[in-house]
Amino acid sequence: MSEKISIAIKNLFAANDVNKYIDRLFFLIQASAFLLLFSNILWGVLFWNATKNADQKVFVRSGKEMFAALLADNETRNVGQARGLITTFAHLFYESDAKSFGERLNEGFWLLSKQDAQAIYKNFIDEKVQENYTKFNAFSKIRIDSIGVDMSVVPYQCTLLFQQSIYFNEQEKANPIGTIFELQPVPYSEKNPYGLQIQNFNYIEYQPSDTPTKQ
Repeated sequence: MSEKISIAIKNLFAANDVNKYIDRLFFLIQASAFLLLFSNILWGVLFWNATKNADQKVFVRSGKEMFAALLADNETRNVGQARGLITTFAHLFYESDAKSFGERLNEGFWLLSKQDAQAIYKNFIDEKVQENYTKFNAFSKIRIDSIGVDMSVVPYQCTLLFQQSIYFNEQEKANPIGTIFELQPVPYSEKNPYGLQIQNFNYIEYQPSDTPTKQ
């Protein structure tokens, strides 16, 4: 009788051990599944955070310099981008020679609205700019005196004052130029990395103090 009781007790402990083993195994399976799910969520969050601005990193050229601008959203622009576009526009349109004239205009047309690009081009044709470059073996350089950008309203209100020097036959002719225009935010593109476009472009009177008055 005692032997039967002993066997029964042993069987009871053995059953309890099996149940404990199964419970522990089930707990480990649950814990592993939770950890796997948590690691996937954490990886997804980190990946999204690292890449959420990847499509908003824009490389902007200003002269020979390059800088990166990370934007909070696609509608936000900063004064550095505005000044970079204005500086690039001035050099492309008003600093050239007979050989580079057309190429520089083609590169710069993407910085303006179609209407303003056509108006500036027509003015250059009427003034026979490229013909005079060729006729007098001339070239031009500019010196920017002032760039004004008011970003409190959209489109941004801008002014550009600069002096164009035209060189020909060992002579130099000063040509001060004043302009006023707007900058409208536009989608970024390879041809227009600034995300801005000039519109409502007009000339204004500008006579710097260090330039002789035209007769």
